[in-house]
Amino acid sequence: MSHKLHNHQNALYIQASESYSLLKLNDSKTQVKTRPMKFFMNILESNGWCQIHKSFMVNPQFVESITHDRTGLCLQNGQILPISRRNMQKVLKWRNSEIFYLIA
Repeated sequence: MSHKLHNHQNALYIQASESYSLLKLNDSKTQVKTRPMKFFMNILESNGWCQIHKSFMVNPQFVESITHDRTGLCLQNGQILPISRRNMQKVLKWRNSEIFYLIA
């Protein structure tokens, strides 16, 4: 059974939900995937995505900015996703990387 994310380009982010993953799409729909987020991490990170929190990975295509207090990532739709302290340095490095600007 293949679990590739054929529509990952249209996804804002993926959220872990126990043993499932919620793929939030740009059209406000949500797809439930029957695998944990960890299963999709290699696929998504190789496409420029970044894990910003233990429960969230985000698509750089839809990122607007980081909040002033650096606790959240603002998406183009106005939604704010949490950034964990543990992932902050990785997020800052990702935001300043060449890959982010090529994709975003």
